[in-house]
Amino acid sequence: MTACFAKDDEIERTGVDFRALWCPDFMENMLNHVRSLKHEGMFYSPSRLDLRAPVVATRDIAASGSRLLLDRSWSGQGGLAVLGPEDLSFDDMAAIMTDVLGKPIRFQPVPAEAYKAQMMEFGASEAFAQSLVEMYVAKNNGLDNSEPRTPENTTPTSFRQWCVEVLRPVFLASQ
Repeated sequence: MTACFAKDDEIERTGVDFRALWCPDFMENMLNHVRSLKHEGMFYSPSRLDLRAPVVATRDIAASGSRLLLDRSWSGQGGLAVLGPEDLSFDDMAAIMTDVLGKPIRFQPVPAEAYKAQMMEFGASEAFAQSLVEMYVAKNNGLDNSEPRTPENTTPTSFRQWCVEVLRPVFLASQ
């Protein structure tokens, strides 16, 4: 995340008109868990159990970006949060997936070091795995909740709708 913020700062220093899209977790990240959802009825993350945060569909990010690119009325620098329609905990997401997938689903938090080790077992470099851990630490400390929700940054695709339209077909087709 720090590299992303540093790049935004570097672009802003040029003085060009610039808008960054500030996005929390993507709903599509859940596709990385299809195998464990299907075979274990669980998904894992080094996230706080009690944390409610925004999640957003990538199609809503694309729509927000397109709207900014087509709107020539703005100038200056800054960003636009793209927050999805609601804040959810991982338990909220598990309940929605249970309903949509027709299978009991649970969220299981994992220690950061165990998550890092597993990422490295899957082929991630130690530096990349550590950066993922640091991202989760920042998220657990409120990074995704730092922008207040407004009508402009609240997008339409609910997690339930995304699960019906995207996750369920992939889940049903998976081995």
